[in-house]
Amino acid sequence: MPLRRNRRQYEQLTDFDRSRIIGLKEAVVIEGRVYRRGGSGRPRNTNDREDRAIRRVATSAPTTLLASIQRHLPPSRHPVPSRETIRRRLTEVGLRSRRPLRRLPLTPHYRQCRLDFY
Repeated sequence: MPLRRNRRQYEQLTDFDRSRIIGLKEAVVIEGRVYRRGGSGRPRNTNDREDRAIRRVATSAPTTLLASIQRHLPPSRHPVPSRETIRRRLTEVGLRSRRPLRRLPLTPHYRQCRLDFY
């Protein structure tokens, strides 16, 4: 029954309204220029200014740790965003955290010596 009700409502639309709806949908899908309202999820802990500060610290010194990024945020910020929040903000921008190597890579000389051993 709800499908019929929706169909009736759709049939009541004028051609102008239909084309407008289709245009808005294409603007979202193709160009991404229509902004969504905020969702019903949990509110963000950081604002745009703090997100830019996190991005600036991470790009100025790529080897900085999350804890040092935490310390570089404005001191008036209470509570300080957690390391996980900072990691999420960096991931949103396309920056990934660098993990330390488990072991040092072999030099070509030692690699050859190792292969010669077998």
